[in-house]
Amino acid sequence: MCSKFTPQSYIIILIVFLTEKVGGLITIAGDCRCLHVTKNLSGFLLAGTEVKINKTEKTLRCLLLFGTFDAPAKCLFQEFFQYNAFYGCPYCLSPGETVKTNKGGHTHAYPFNENNLKTGYGEERTHEQTLQFAAESTKKTFASGVPSGVYGVKGFSWFMFIPRFDIIRGVAVDYMHGTLLGVVKMLLQLWMDKSYSSEPWSVRQKLHEIESRYMNLSPPACISRLPRSLIENFGHLKASELRTFLLFYSVPCLYGILPDLYFQHFILLVEAIYLLLQDSISISDLSKAASLLKHFCVKVKSLYDPRYETYNVHCLLHLADRVFDLGPLWTHSCFCYEDFNGELRSCFHGTQGVEHQIALAVSIQMKIPELVPLLPQGSSSKHLYDKMTRKNQEPFNKICIDDGGKMFSVGTVNNVLLSTIDQAILETLVGSISQVFKFHRVQLGGKLIHCKEYRCMSRRNNYTVEFHDPKTKKISYGQVEYYLKCVVDCPNPSYCVQGCTCQLPKYVAMVKEFQELSTMVISKDDITHCTVPHIIPVAVTDSNLKAIYLNDITKLCIFLHCGGDTFFVGIFPNTIEKD
Repeated sequence: MCSKFTPQSYIIILIVFLTEKVGGLITIAGDCRCLHVTKNLSGFLLAGTEVKINKTEKTLRCLLLFGTFDAPAKCLFQEFFQYNAFYGCPYCLSPGETVKTNKGGHTHAYPFNENNLKTGYGEERTHEQTLQFAAESTKKTFASGVPSGVYGVKGFSWFMFIPRFDIIRGVAVDYMHGTLLGVVKMLLQLWMDKSYSSEPWSVRQKLHEIESRYMNLSPPACISRLPRSLIENFGHLKASELRTFLLFYSVPCLYGILPDLYFQHFILLVEAIYLLLQDSISISDLSKAASLLKHFCVKVKSLYDPRYETYNVHCLLHLADRVFDLGPLWTHSCFCYEDFNGELRSCFHGTQGVEHQIALAVSIQMKIPELVPLLPQGSSSKHLYDKMTRKNQEPFNKICIDDGGKMFSVGTVNNVLLSTIDQAILETLVGSISQVFKFHRVQLGGKLIHCKEYRCMSRRNNYTVEFHDPKTKKISYGQVEYYLKCVVDCPNPSYCVQGCTCQLPKYVAMVKEFQELSTMVISKDDITHCTVPHIIPVAVTDSNLKAIYLNDITKLCIFLHCGGDTFFVGIFPNTIEKD
């Protein structure tokens, strides 16, 4: 089974090669290509296509649910004015206004609509209304001979005529470009750039302290990029690095350094994005996220300046609605498509006939899955294919240790002699033991979790976990010191028979438990009741170990220690989105 984020799951219907930006989807050079796509998508829905599944002919129909783009491409797709023009928002009729910049120039901003405090923006656009505006704009253009628009709509787009597709609600807000590379990077620049060192929000004087905290962090292996210098690499930060900074690193790195008024404002965005990135989002989560984002946007003008009420900040007001329509943010972000752009770069070599090289490589790549079933299982050719297409190497010496096939011990298992204290702790959980074996890695739900004794990965902390306490069943957090395989003594040796429970080894993790710090308050907001629930302050003590069964471990967490006596545990919003 392949994930929607892997190249094996892509179905490519069109690759467009352009020497210059298309000026309009229905009137300029892109017309025949877009008409071709529109006809195909309409045909897939109305007539369908015949496919054979298990030797049975079936009619497959497809429906275009949504599209995701960066801001310039979104304007072209919808045939709207660009985002820096009046009525440039693709979701509402907020005109925006021209404001002055510090350097004497001008920029287009979208101030919070104080006449509509419920949403913070103007009247919402609809598909039917947009068709009407497109018709009026087309008439005006033909009458005057000069391209014109009506409320930001320049004319018709071919995609307006795809059956059951909504040109407004079916266009996502891409949080990768808008929130991470837009809002988060703008805030970092305001806080750290020397040109703003005289402003009340500046942390320029304490930049090296932030850098020290940041570089001291040790993320788990599922975060592919290690922290690198903010001072030296600020202009080259990737969107995935900004996502990790927003969700996890920002709170411990900025806590006590960024002025509290601005810190409390920023964590509104942190919690809102976390809520909208979860595996499952409730109506109450949506409502709270919308409230947090609205509260964040309304304060930008007073805390910073009207010029920073940018298009990207304005789009935060529409995030919750798009999540309600289309699902969590990770389902319609551009991360996987930007990743595939990297795949395309590897499809050509040299500068001659680039488009032909890419088309040939993509055609071959799409044909390969049809040929894979013809490879004999266990053959060298099948082994070579699996090795070449597997992004992450499957660990060797992996042994299944549960009935569900979701838990494995990884690596060598060695006999060990425990200390008297550790053995006593272990026996309070499993009973009297006859033999104990130690190992250093487990695989739970497809994720490798190491222990602190595993020395092959020194720059990362891949052993901080959330678990259920064996006695109280409450959620706790801690670091795995090592794993044990235990052979227990039979409680009734006189009646021990084949299949007795004593013959089944028990798998245990020896954990150093953290103490949650309920006295440490991160958020002080009384309006939205922001809590930043995924960043948990903890105390690390030298207490004795605790023995827990491996199936009591629920998830891998991120340990955030920036120096001193301040520690946090971070909870990932979902288990699907990858770097």
